[in-house]
Amino acid sequence: MRIDDYKPKQNVTEKINGEEVEWKNGDIILISSGTASGKSFFIRNKLEELADQQNVNILLLVNRKNLYDQNKEAIEDSSRIKVELYQTIEKQLNNDEEYDFSPYTYIVCDESHYFTTDSGFNDNSDDSLQAILNLQSQIRIFMSATGHVLFSYIKDQYRRKLKQKGNKIWTYSIPIKFNPIASLSFYRDFYAVEKWIERKFNKANDKIIYFADTLQKAFELHVKYDDSLFVCSKSSSKNRKYLKHVDDDQVESMVKQNRFDCKYLFTTTVLDNGFDLKDEQIKLIVCDLFDVDTMLQCIGRKRFKNDQDKVHVVLLNRSNRDLNNYLRTVQKKLDEADAFIHGGVEEWKNLVGKFSRQSNYIIKDSATSDGKYKSKKTVSRVKYLQAVATRDRLKAMLDQNRETNNFREETGGKKESDAYMMYISNLLHKNKITLIEKRFEQEELCSYLDTIVGKRIYKEGQKQVIEKFDIKDYRGRLQKDISQLQSYLQSNQLKYAIGSFPDNRKKLEDGSNNPHKGKRYWLVSKFNG
Repeated sequence: MRIDDYKPKQNVTEKINGEEVEWKNGDIILISSGTASGKSFFIRNKLEELADQQNVNILLLVNRKNLYDQNKEAIEDSSRIKVELYQTIEKQLNNDEEYDFSPYTYIVCDESHYFTTDSGFNDNSDDSLQAILNLQSQIRIFMSATGHVLFSYIKDQYRRKLKQKGNKIWTYSIPIKFNPIASLSFYRDFYAVEKWIERKFNKANDKIIYFADTLQKAFELHVKYDDSLFVCSKSSSKNRKYLKHVDDDQVESMVKQNRFDCKYLFTTTVLDNGFDLKDEQIKLIVCDLFDVDTMLQCIGRKRFKNDQDKVHVVLLNRSNRDLNNYLRTVQKKLDEADAFIHGGVEEWKNLVGKFSRQSNYIIKDSATSDGKYKSKKTVSRVKYLQAVATRDRLKAMLDQNRETNNFREETGGKKESDAYMMYISNLLHKNKITLIEKRFEQEELCSYLDTIVGKRIYKEGQKQVIEKFDIKDYRGRLQKDISQLQSYLQSNQLKYAIGSFPDNRKKLEDGSNNPHKGKRYWLVSKFNG
């Protein structure tokens, strides 16, 4: 079986089931399905076949240059499909030019979550989205594995409008499967990931992808590891100093072959959408991006050959404090935007203070076209939608964790600051997760316990045992009670037990008097299997 031949049990072509012939000009089509579900196959085959019969053309919009190149490589020159970047449309709109959509009947917005997820750093995605939604004579197709924010907006705002004109929104959804994820782990310090790789992924043909939150981090790791490829966006001016470290020949080869030839690929989100890597040797994906939808897109870059082709996933953990701090920041921005929406600039200034210079990425300045240094403040629709989605997701994480901690306390356990880990594990349907640092700590603890199994530990030695367990409560206080140590062993399913016993011996084995007679000691035992 060739890698390209692998298809999931349910695909987009089967889901649509020939209904594409019923779509009318002015309709909107929403296709929600995971990676490798055949979205591109449907466009390049079934839809192009229909377009050929109708003697019309397709405009395929993508959001990343590498994805653009990959599509150009796959689509023949004689095709009815033209590939374009969203950014190209936005550039023309910013120059007070209209993009000419008239040659196309089908406008396909691939990776359409771009409009909202990229809005945090792209002020123009709102412009291209509205230009496409305002079209009257084309069939607009929005496709994404993580497009729930955009799709909900389109349904809420356009269903009634389309119905009044005799058009409709067609919705096709295929649930995302996470079976190819072999294991899910989290980390706090990247040093732990490097140690993890040394232990678990040290074979010569084990390949690793690291999606970095910052360009600097990706570059530093590329410098540190010789057998690596570094990729970043060429479109951003702030990336200019890093571009000389991007091996263009290797990147071009990766685009054509859907694989890279080194052990490590260090990249930013320039590869987070649509770009396919079909390589069974990719065993680990590390991602330190916070946005959940972007993280899911990163994991989806690896395409799978069969049910035996798996990948391990490691994510940067966030504490409940991190989540609460971020929630307050997002809510503050939304409060300011709401004040601006309902009361204009004056209401916004009343809220933030007349001389406040804090920026609000939701409220943007739209420069005028008369060449003068003037601006008109507006609220970015897509930025607002994404902020609301982020706020709601953060609240869901914390609310679910609050319920879990209540249950833990009711059943004799203790609270944990693990809202992020629990949310992601539920999202990915993974019952077993690992905090890498904790795993190493437990391994070190087990190695120590092996050295004291069967030995009596009296008061003077118990301090060291307590320090080795290093159990602390939520206030950071070291836990010293033996029942807490035993509870830790049980809750973490470590094959040890620790108990306290009185020493009633009068004599030691050598016949000497027992200096510990009448004292209590701790004893560690180990279970087999």
